[in-house]
Amino acid sequence: MLLAAERQPDNVQAAASLGEYYVHKQNWRAGVRWLSKAYKLSDGNESIGYDLALAQMQAGDLEGAKKQAGQMLERAESAKLHNLLGAIEDKRGQYLEAATEYHRAAEIDPSESNIFDLATFLLQHKRFAGFVEASVKFFRYGVAQFPRSSQMMVGLGVALYASEQYDEAVRVLCAAVDLDPKDSRPIEFLGKARKVSPELGVEVDRRLQDFAVRYPHNAAICYYYAFSLWQRGGGEEGKNLDKIHTLLMEAESRAPDWYEPPYQLGVVYESEKLYPDAIREMRKTVRIEPGFAPAHFRLAVLYGRTGDKAKAAAESAIVERIKSQDRKDDTGQTEVKK
Repeated sequence: MLLAAERQPDNVQAAASLGEYYVHKQNWRAGVRWLSKAYKLSDGNESIGYDLALAQMQAGDLEGAKKQAGQMLERAESAKLHNLLGAIEDKRGQYLEAATEYHRAAEIDPSESNIFDLATFLLQHKRFAGFVEASVKFFRYGVAQFPRSSQMMVGLGVALYASEQYDEAVRVLCAAVDLDPKDSRPIEFLGKARKVSPELGVEVDRRLQDFAVRYPHNAAICYYYAFSLWQRGGGEEGKNLDKIHTLLMEAESRAPDWYEPPYQLGVVYESEKLYPDAIREMRKTVRIEPGFAPAHFRLAVLYGRTGDKAKAAAESAIVERIKSQDRKDDTGQTEVKK
């Protein structure tokens, strides 16, 4: 492909195909080189120009990407280009301009993806006055227009939660689970939502119990229902321990790369003084997520209780290294902000 493009320096298709190949391989700079050539040879082909702006953005040339997209918009307005320009302005840190571009894209073409991109962008930058309220508004519109869209329903639930409309957030997230039981996102937010108030916690627990019956092999549902049982007496009073064991083991088997189920199962075993089992689960946790300090801390405690002082000391040292690195990261972030 490279030889063909070099042998035919005036061949638009050869240059464009090579540029697309490099973009597919995420070799953005090489993609920019050949797409720039193809765009010039094509006398401003819209499709090639869009791909060029996208490649420039991904390559880090934000000013070049903005200029490319802006020049194309001067020739013909396009929802696709406005959406891309929104992403470019977002990366440039020009959030108000980005919001304007995403909004214009949704005005021109109120497709599911354009509405979702606009509402999601507003939610991601909720520190700006009015952005969360606007996000809720556009997610509501999106749900009304695309009632079978799980991602739109989840977005609305999260936006409602961010705007502290917790009761409605729970109802919407529950509906999102019914739309797509395989999507773990609404379950994760329901698990977080139960902490907001005792009244809400009871409602969420009831829903989790219902979902656990209806979707017994969903890892997220099993984990969060087990966690809710643990918080409602499993930990302090030893209630429902058999059920908690079963749910957490199901979550582990269904999501072997998820560190939270084995960690919680280790916590349960530790409460029962089943230290070898607790150690096994904590070791499994740190294999999946080596930087998870709570598991290393519990391993240090467990090794200490079982008389293995050397391993206890090693785990304590890991905890200190993680904490030290976290402090360095926090300091670095503070310096950058200044």
